[in-house]
Amino acid sequence: MFGSKLTSIRLARGYSQSYMAKKIGIAQNSYSKIESNAKVKVSDDLLKKIAEVLGVSIEDIKSPTLIVMNFDSQAKDALQEYSHLHDYMDSRIIENLIMQLAVKDKQISEKDKQINELLIQVKK
Repeated sequence: MFGSKLTSIRLARGYSQSYMAKKIGIAQNSYSKIESNAKVKVSDDLLKKIAEVLGVSIEDIKSPTLIVMNFDSQAKDALQEYSHLHDYMDSRIIENLIMQLAVKDKQISEKDKQINELLIQVKK
């Protein structure tokens, strides 16, 4: 659903899954399931906690569009704490952004098909 977006934001912030899980009060493997889009029900309360830790809104997470992230001082402190993940994060961020773009391309393609079908119907 929005797992790849959460992964991208988390990695951009420099947070590990363990850090996120600790901050929101769940086990790391449970948080991992959320990011992997496993069939896990994410309550609004849990999503709110995740959004707060990541410094974004719930709407940003649920939206199919990419978001621009601003880093506040708390996020910068955590980024320094997890800076040893830097090289790993760069490739993971790029991979996740590519995945998000692929999803957007598919959505656009589907919308184009719908528009073309509607145009054909209108011309009849």
